[in-house]
Amino acid sequence: MVVERGDVERALDKPSPFGLDLDVFRYIVEEPSIEELRVLELEEPVRRASEKLGFDGVRPSYVQVDQTALYRLLDRRLREQGVIVTPLRVALEKMDLARRISWRLVDPRSDKYTALAYLRGGELGYFVYVPPNVRVLTPIYTCLILRFERRAQIAHNIVYVDEGSEAHVVTGCAVPHGVREGLHIGISEFYVARGAKLTFSMIHAWSPGVHVRPRTAVYVEDGGEYVSYYMTYNPIGSLQTYPQVRLGEGAKAYSASVVVGLGSGDYDVGTRIVLEGRGSTAEIVSRTMGLHESRVKARAEIIGRAPEARGHIECLGLLVSDKASIAAYPHIVSENPGSTLSHEAAIGKISREELEYLMSRGFTEDEAKSIIVRGFMRVDAPGLPEVVRRHVDSIVSTISKLAIG
Repeated sequence: MVVERGDVERALDKPSPFGLDLDVFRYIVEEPSIEELRVLELEEPVRRASEKLGFDGVRPSYVQVDQTALYRLLDRRLREQGVIVTPLRVALEKMDLARRISWRLVDPRSDKYTALAYLRGGELGYFVYVPPNVRVLTPIYTCLILRFERRAQIAHNIVYVDEGSEAHVVTGCAVPHGVREGLHIGISEFYVARGAKLTFSMIHAWSPGVHVRPRTAVYVEDGGEYVSYYMTYNPIGSLQTYPQVRLGEGAKAYSASVVVGLGSGDYDVGTRIVLEGRGSTAEIVSRTMGLHESRVKARAEIIGRAPEARGHIECLGLLVSDKASIAAYPHIVSENPGSTLSHEAAIGKISREELEYLMSRGFTEDEAKSIIVRGFMRVDAPGLPEVVRRHVDSIVSTISKLAIG
């Protein structure tokens, strides 16, 4: 992609078509830096942020604190398999592949957030490469932490899973307690080669004054598979994300999102999948819950452009507070008579009948509510490693306690 810098500079005034608009110049973008550490030792506030994500006891391969990238030497198993995990800026200096694919899937002129990342981000973020025919059994953990007030944290991440390989990347984003205001912009470009599989889990744990703008694009070649699991469960200022996924022939995609609206946060979350190849399949599943005075919008779109392509959308919302709001926007478009698409959407509240049934079985009202919320928010995404599933189960238990006050 040939991009003129002047075109990107003009995009600094271009708002996103969705979500709350922000003044990006309100936030300080620090000079990016990189530190290589053999043993990753994070100071106390950063350690607490990792614990909010359920990452205690986990050693991430890459950590970004504000605009400083910290990374350690790969563990022996990853190194022996030829896997590369390094700051993107280092990869761009050393690897032709990184230079060829950087900014190929995400256009920096898309909006003010992509423009700021392109112009001021310094290409911080992680680069993950999995060579052909390698199955990485251990999840690759990365962690992005915003530590100081009124800062903009910018990350540009690239993952390339080569032919016939399989990997799971887990990214946690958080702030330590006490950070009241900030901006996080995450640009992610994921390449899944022919017959490969990438499972990507993202867990957000922010704070009421932080605004979050992920920008994600995924390309899955013929016979490849992409599984995405996204969860946010802490108060937030605003969140707007709308990943774009393109599928080749026989490729598959599954996208699940679990969004808990808290406080007065503004949440606009969605996924768009384009079925470009014959026989490609996609499923988008979302669970949204509205508490307090939150506003949640759940978007989902599948476009069928190939014969024998199939897609399904399921958007379910649970409104817990009479001051919150949830809106669902499932959208299906067929551009080929051979594609089959469907969708369902429902928004409701905790059923009195379900409560009374559980209470008749000996549960208190609060216990019954907690059981209903846990069942509603649990999404069984295919291919999640057991260690990640345990993180998710722990977070769902926390969500059920929030729902009953």
